[in-house]
Amino acid sequence: MRRSFLRLVLLVAQRDYLRTVRRRGFIAGTLLLPAAMALMFGISAFFSTAGSQQPLGQVLVVDESPVVLTTDQALTPHILLVDRADADARLAAGTARDYYLVPAGWPAAPDIRRIVADGAGSNKPLSSIEALRLEQSAQSEIELMLRLSILRDAGLPDSALAQLLTPTRVTSVSTTGDPVTDASVLAGFALPYIFTLIFVLSIFITSGYLLQSVTEEKENRVVEIVLSSIPALPLMAGKVLGLGAAGLTQVAIWLVTALIAIPLINQQFSLDVSLSPVQLVLAVAFFCLGYLGYGAIFAAVGAVAPGAREGQQYSSFFGFFAVVPVIATPLFVSDPSSVICWALALFPLTAPAASLELLALPEVPWLMVGASFVAQLVFVIVATVLAGRIFRATLLLYGVRPSLGRIVGALTGRA
Repeated sequence: MRRSFLRLVLLVAQRDYLRTVRRRGFIAGTLLLPAAMALMFGISAFFSTAGSQQPLGQVLVVDESPVVLTTDQALTPHILLVDRADADARLAAGTARDYYLVPAGWPAAPDIRRIVADGAGSNKPLSSIEALRLEQSAQSEIELMLRLSILRDAGLPDSALAQLLTPTRVTSVSTTGDPVTDASVLAGFALPYIFTLIFVLSIFITSGYLLQSVTEEKENRVVEIVLSSIPALPLMAGKVLGLGAAGLTQVAIWLVTALIAIPLINQQFSLDVSLSPVQLVLAVAFFCLGYLGYGAIFAAVGAVAPGAREGQQYSSFFGFFAVVPVIATPLFVSDPSSVICWALALFPLTAPAASLELLALPEVPWLMVGASFVAQLVFVIVATVLAGRIFRATLLLYGVRPSLGRIVGALTGRA
């Protein structure tokens, strides 16, 4: 009896798995992430080579102030002091776009004028962003020159000037001395939450295929032919197993893409981001539990719904619960031991995403993760039994909404 049940389950699982992985939508959705990553690296590589920034050229400065302005080759290498007639001539000839005028009232009146040529100057036209960047660089260098000139005019020696004008650098390192950048911290924090969204999305895509399979076979009356050879329970178990395997196939491809992309991201953006084996194993485990829980619910919804449209409407109600932990991310970060976090981790419909949120924390609350795992496992067992009863009692009701009494009877085993 057990061999016959298992053989039927595997037969249905093989059929639904092959049907699903051959769907154009499944193939497109699975390859979307690798294609997006490849496109991102291609665009990044293109702009890193072809989109190099234009260097800052000479910055013309006209000095009419009572302070003698001086430049420093190391600190202000781009500034060129000229008289006003020379600066105006360069604007007229088109060899300069602008110049900066330090008026006679400076530094008592700290106002510097930027004289711009008519028509935004000549030479090669610049985009507004590039022009703004060059303008900011020039003004920063001019400001440094003015400060330097005031200090020298006050008689401060060059040794003190070097100490005052040398910027202080702060370098972040780990306890082992390895460099740590803000981008690495941000990326290391954001990456697990991106995976949370990906896993939740995969759970719903896979569960949606299960719902679609059940409702399509009801509408096409194919299920009546199938049930003549296979009982309802092995049919549901096979569908859940086959479509779950399809979902794992999708997740496996995404994980391989991530494992290949992360070193490239680290190299290109100077980051130090990694996924631990524990995170990967637990993420897959919670994906399986989340899919089995939602899959059981969607199988029951598909059996109860009169058609595919109604089935989609019924199932959309459960989609809200899955994303609640993602919305509550600030709470998981600030106070993961709060009552709300515990409730989200233990409530079966929010537990899959909440568990992945907990795994993303710097200090993982293993007690909460373990409790969430047990809660999901118990829910999967109970939901599978109850969904099997509803599936068996209502699957053949095409175009008819089963009454509440019939559903309750199916849940209690009386139907």
